[in-house]
Amino acid sequence: MEKPIPLLKKTIFVIFLLLLALGVSVWHRAFREETRQAKIFIMDTFVELMAEGSRERADAAFKDAIAELRRVDSRLGYRNSLIDELNSSHTLKDREVHRLVRLSREIHDASSGGFSITLRPILDAWGFTGTHPYRLPAESEFAAWKRLPPDRAVILEKDGLTIRTPEGTRIDLGGIAKGYAADRAAEAMKKAGVSSGLVNAGGDIATFGERTWKIGIKHPGGAGVFATIPVRNRAVATSGNYERFFVVDGMRYCHLLDPATGLPAQGRLSATVLADTCAEADAWATALFVQGEERLRGELEKRGMDWIVIDQEGRVRASETLKEFCPDHLPASQ
Repeated sequence: MEKPIPLLKKTIFVIFLLLLALGVSVWHRAFREETRQAKIFIMDTFVELMAEGSRERADAAFKDAIAELRRVDSRLGYRNSLIDELNSSHTLKDREVHRLVRLSREIHDASSGGFSITLRPILDAWGFTGTHPYRLPAESEFAAWKRLPPDRAVILEKDGLTIRTPEGTRIDLGGIAKGYAADRAAEAMKKAGVSSGLVNAGGDIATFGERTWKIGIKHPGGAGVFATIPVRNRAVATSGNYERFFVVDGMRYCHLLDPATGLPAQGRLSATVLADTCAEADAWATALFVQGEERLRGELEKRGMDWIVIDQEGRVRASETLKEFCPDHLPASQ
């Protein structure tokens, strides 16, 4: 499964990566048969790796990237991870986790609370972390979660190493970990000598080098894509209400919770962000889904990020750079 797979030898051909259901597809015109591909299932999703170069160099790059994906998953995942250790002991000394929590806190503050890492208890109650099947939490569970300290109560010591959380607080880095893993895998491939490549971690995509990739943004109402955008040496992530959800009495409940209420965020079908790093794109896509473009447009523009938002009526809004690639309204699902 981890063995690199040479692409078909055609002058021009299309690469369709898996994970369409998770928000994006990747299309690319390749003119060199030295492009290689590998695939692995990790972090509860498929991860696709693309590398330009010889088989030997690609093999080495994929090996390093997969090792890095496994390392990040073991440290940040839901089972026997450093996050579990922090949530049980309420203190942790780890430089990498410290950096990620700091970045998460910065995005929380800049997005007016649209992104949060202290949702773990209520995510557990919904069943979105795999603790039990999906269900509607009881009012008492909402009330207990709302009494817990917020994100700003998480203490980051100045040593750049120590994290402390109040009693009862449990953090969750699921909204940024996959994007971060894609960044780390891409960096491993670069260090192995790959000049251009791509990592697609369940729809969180990191690209590097001079090659331009065409990223198809999934139609949230079904199969197919509604827009295809060029991405080069940047990252893209999409958050949508079709990713993880369940239906009760005709009402859809998705895993993207509003940190202000603990309820699934309303008003949007999907939100896409392009950023310099996949960790940032991942977290900001969640914040944009929760808060909407009216509240976050200025902050995203200030940070040089591009975005696409689809509201409940199917209207498509996009940053100036991406408008030319998007319809004004969702086309019929294909």
